[in-house]
Amino acid sequence: MINKEFIDKTEHSDWDFSNEILYSMCRENFTHTQTDKIIGKTVLIGRTYAAAIERRKNKTEEEQNDNFYIEKVAPKFKKSKLDFYIENLKYETELNEKNIPVILKVHCYLTELIKELTEQNKRSFSSKYLHFHLPNLFFIYDTRAVKAIGLLKTKFQYNYKEQINSENADKEYASFFYKCFAQKNKMENEFKRKISTRHFDNILMKVVELNETKAYAQHRI
Repeated sequence: MINKEFIDKTEHSDWDFSNEILYSMCRENFTHTQTDKIIGKTVLIGRTYAAAIERRKNKTEEEQNDNFYIEKVAPKFKKSKLDFYIENLKYETELNEKNIPVILKVHCYLTELIKELTEQNKRSFSSKYLHFHLPNLFFIYDTRAVKAIGLLKTKFQYNYKEQINSENADKEYASFFYKCFAQKNKMENEFKRKISTRHFDNILMKVVELNETKAYAQHRI
């Protein structure tokens, strides 16, 4: 399924323009000190990527969506250590075995922070939100990406098990992350080219799309 032509064709997608709007928003408003910018980033990324954090348990009438972001989300982000963590990663330009545990710690921190607000595990939102702030470092996690990495039958070294089971990592995201890291490295070595995390997400989405098309065609026979 994966060849050089496939890799080349998936480098760009019809979503590049809308994604660049989100990247620019986060580049220009990187920190979390202003209510309006926190609301803008969490709402636009969450809703664009079907991972909105207003979908939560025990929502009261007093906590309708607008009030939830103004009264709960923005203050929580302002008081958090999120800026400290992402500022420390800001100048990391690529993934390596040394910085991955730190990256996973930041993802786990944000996931736990949002869980305090929603009583739900929002690992998908956390991965997407952090990806747009630090696109070189975070793989996007959702059910389709998980399915795709499974279809690619990705294997990784057993010495990653300690990091995956660390109390500073969300185990499910960490396992997915190391599979992506291993598969991305494999593709880069095989096709002698760099593959960004965004390009890798395009690859995963195309793998799922082709699998679903094949399954539909077989069903029609």
